[in-house]
Amino acid sequence: MNPHDPSATPSKRRVFLRDAGLVLALNAVVALALVLIALALAPQVTPALVGQLLLMHMVFSQAIGFCIFGLIEWPRLTLWWQRPPGLLALGAVTIVSIPVGYVAGRSMASALFGMPVVLPLSLSPVALLIVFTTVLASLVAVHLITQRDRLEAERLRAENADVRAASARLQLLQQQIEPHMLFNTLANVHALIEAEPARAQQLLEALSEMLHTSMQTGEQASVTLQQEFNLLEQYLKVMAIRMGSRLRYTLELPAELAARRLPPLTVQPLVENAVKHGLDAQLAGGSIRVAARREGAQVIVEVVDDGQGLQVDDPFAAGRIGLSNLRKRLAYAFGEAACLELADNSPHGVRATLSFPS
Repeated sequence: MNPHDPSATPSKRRVFLRDAGLVLALNAVVALALVLIALALAPQVTPALVGQLLLMHMVFSQAIGFCIFGLIEWPRLTLWWQRPPGLLALGAVTIVSIPVGYVAGRSMASALFGMPVVLPLSLSPVALLIVFTTVLASLVAVHLITQRDRLEAERLRAENADVRAASARLQLLQQQIEPHMLFNTLANVHALIEAEPARAQQLLEALSEMLHTSMQTGEQASVTLQQEFNLLEQYLKVMAIRMGSRLRYTLELPAELAARRLPPLTVQPLVENAVKHGLDAQLAGGSIRVAARREGAQVIVEVVDDGQGLQVDDPFAAGRIGLSNLRKRLAYAFGEAACLELADNSPHGVRATLSFPS
């Protein structure tokens, strides 16, 4: 399941075509049944007459059936689109639609064949049979359509409940990431206050800008890659103030990918791990490159550093510092369509590759 992309409510066009297909098939069954009954009552009918009889019953059945269907379907797709009708309202519309639709459909079919419009004035056995099949077919169609609507509504409610649950889990995981990033940065500020107060002031200002950027997207279920890269830039500015010339970085985001969406703070933990466990652990520091590109239907974001690389006793290699959290959030957001891979970057460093649907 994909929370960011849940199943949408069917469009009116889709519902109309779906219901019309059902009515078309039901009308054909009614026409065929009437022909079979006629043949049973008059077995001496010739094959040529059978074809004419089948054509006539098919046209009359479709005309009457679709007229009744249109009278019932119109309020369903307009007045009752957002809120299904109650049984009394639907029953009242059905009771009115059957005789009105029967008269209208019979008149249209008669005009098509050039026949006079003659309505049965007495309930002869044949007329009674036609009326009975018309009423029965209409009630069956209404029942099938309403049952399908009910099942569709239950399915959507179940999917929406799953989406809300996944969104809540996603929000909880996101809230676990944000304090971690903030506490690490405040620890850096504290370390600089006495030794280098000027740099500590710069760090606080940069931190304020980063938090402002983070707050703009903190309540959103998803953000654009542009917003994520903006936050990365603010974070790397903060770290560059603390590390000085030991940290060099580049960010590469093609314009055509800027609007692609993903959960907030998806790339940031990868960058934080690269800085903290790859570059800061080296006396000379190093460089980090964050680049996005498209590969087929996937968006690829790579975080590449030339730091210490993957080490057995390194929390980065062990999947700590937000990586387990990140994998869970990717699973909630994209299912199996997203993945995160870590590999050594030759000649040294780490290459973290994030892939998710575009």
